[in-house]
Amino acid sequence: MKRIVVLFMIAQLLLLTVFCLALISYPDLDLFALQREDTTIQIIGSNRTNHELTLNPSITVPAYAGKKVIWKLADSAPDVRTFDVEPKSGQPAVFKCDPPVGNKRRPAVGYLRGRMNTIEYSYSIHWVDRDGNPHRHDPKIAIRPGNDFGLLIYILLYGLLAFVISYMTFRKQRSSETHPT
Repeated sequence: MKRIVVLFMIAQLLLLTVFCLALISYPDLDLFALQREDTTIQIIGSNRTNHELTLNPSITVPAYAGKKVIWKLADSAPDVRTFDVEPKSGQPAVFKCDPPVGNKRRPAVGYLRGRMNTIEYSYSIHWVDRDGNPHRHDPKIAIRPGNDFGLLIYILLYGLLAFVISYMTFRKQRSSETHPT
């Protein structure tokens, strides 16, 4: 009986190790926010001289694979007539459809493909001012894995294996107690 309990404890430790390794392999995992939201980036200003746009948020924005990235033109950017989002050369194809295009009435919407790893995606916003002059601004977004199905599989497997090992161990223990050898 003691041998069964020791084997049970070793099996549980092995399963716990596999589970911890699974968690470590997802460095961007936020256990409290498994339901990811779409990312919205507002164009709130422009500068014709240096071709820059003022974006809100102004930092490298996190976006989640499988969700949308929405670029909206705010009323505070009257000089921007139209804009489109284009990948820079050497960047992977991250959108499920053609690159997004937007204007005052319609935001640009990009549907992100699924990913298993995080990338920092460099892109260009080509924009046209009210006089018809083209400009280019080069921001970045951090695309993170959006769905944590791999983690869900690890959790389900851990639970299933723990249940099977527990059932077999205690069934064997119970049968040895009722039928002593």
